[in-house]
Amino acid sequence: MRAPLRLTLLILLLSLPLHTMADWQRIEALKNKVGTETPQTSGLQIGLPLVADDGASVPLKVTFNGTLAADEYISGLYVFASQNPRAEVIEFAFSDAIPRIEVSTRIRLSETQTVYVLAKSNQGNLWLANQDVRVTVSGCLMTDDDSTVTEARMSQPRIALPRNPKAGEAAELRTMINHPMETGFREDSQGNLIPRQLIESLQVSRGDETLFSATFNTGTSANPFVAFFLDQFDDLTFTWTDQQGQQLSETR
Repeated sequence: MRAPLRLTLLILLLSLPLHTMADWQRIEALKNKVGTETPQTSGLQIGLPLVADDGASVPLKVTFNGTLAADEYISGLYVFASQNPRAEVIEFAFSDAIPRIEVSTRIRLSETQTVYVLAKSNQGNLWLANQDVRVTVSGCLMTDDDSTVTEARMSQPRIALPRNPKAGEAAELRTMINHPMETGFREDSQGNLIPRQLIESLQVSRGDETLFSATFNTGTSANPFVAFFLDQFDDLTFTWTDQQGQQLSETR
């Protein structure tokens, strides 16, 4: 086959949609989250690569730029992967103190599929967006080093605050913590399933007020990374909790 023809066929393949927006109803977890409401299909943007060479660590950015009513704010974002062993990937919760809904993370995709993101406001309104991703190497093939599994512990939390934030102006805050995030779907060298070991959540608070939280599922990449926006950066406490209930906290 001549090169120009191969290139044309590749472009056509990449342009074919994996799912239509209506296909979200086939995902039980997403369908349950939507309930009887009808999501809006504009106002929510997903940033994903068209082709992911490594399904174990796929960068994802979600931005909300829709219209909200007075006293309305986005209270939750929910990410679903249509062909992962478990559809729920990660979810975020926001207080009304979050000035801008733009979050970044890294997710795990088992194969070529459609990623859906659902946004929910404190008044119960919903927004839904989707994007197709072609995956070259499955995200389930995390690592063949079983030694990391028996010592899966949270370590080395890193927090990057804006260097020179302006008072009252939204700026990005980034966090990451070391952990293999073993999914429970991978086999060891003897063919046995390796037990799931996950960090389950990150909570960011100021005093007794929870500003932001992330709930991690098996679709979250190793060494969970999260970035979001704040406009006030004093007295912040970051708390990671693993599936055994152990916690690791840092104050900035």
